[in-house]
Amino acid sequence: MAQPSTATRSLLEVTLGFLGAILIIPLLFKTVKGVLKTVFRLGVTKRLLADVAFAGVTALLTRTDVLDTLFGRKGDKSALLKTDAKR
Repeated sequence: MAQPSTATRSLLEVTLGFLGAILIIPLLFKTVKGVLKTVFRLGVTKRLLADVAFAGVTALLTRTDVLDTLFGRKGDKSALLKTDAKR
């Protein structure tokens, strides 16, 4: 029995890998989409995500360095939410 050459063997492996990916990737997308649909259909999950987002924004805005960046330090003329226009 003749042994296939290494070029033929690697071509076969690449072809089988490509065909496997063509079959598996759509199945993976369909599964992930179904799981996400089910999770976000639940009202509790939406409420938890909203609470987490609110807590994150609150925690971010209570940090001194973030507030100083947005509104400036006391007596400072420049900040992200201040205009540098002279009056």
